Amino acid sequence: MQYSKEKKLSKSLDFNQKLIDRSLKAAAFILLITAIYTIGFGENNIFEYFKKVETRNNLQAQIDTIKRENQDLEKKIYYLQNDPFYVEKMARENLGLMKDNEEVYVIVGMKKESKEENQESQERWIDKIKAKYQQFKLQ
Repeated sequence: MQYSKEKKLSKSLDFNQKLIDRSLKAAAFILLITAIYTIGFGENNIFEYFKKVETRNNLQAQIDTIKRENQDLEKKIYYLQNDPFYVEKMARENLGLMKDNEEVYVIVGMKKESKEENQESQERWIDKIKAKYQQFKLQ
């Protein structure tokens, strides 16, 4: 008799243990689904997070650019207030002003060479010298 009571008690404990296990599994599953939904589709989902990070990076780049421009402008202001040669240079370049008894020659129609074109012409010049040297060496 006692054996059957222990067996019944054991069965009820097994049933309670299974019920607890199932409840924990269900709660974990619901928690997992809720987390996935929140991360993927909630108000502050992962996509919104990446958009905000990109926006922040763009704004930081703009801030850096504006800071550099601000520093350049502060330098210009300093030079304009304290350096008469800089003021004279700016007046000549930007306003076309000149001193009395001074002649200014403006060359029209020449395009400025880019650094690449300038470098290519220098390389060609060097190649020409090398070729002349080789010809001289052969004679």
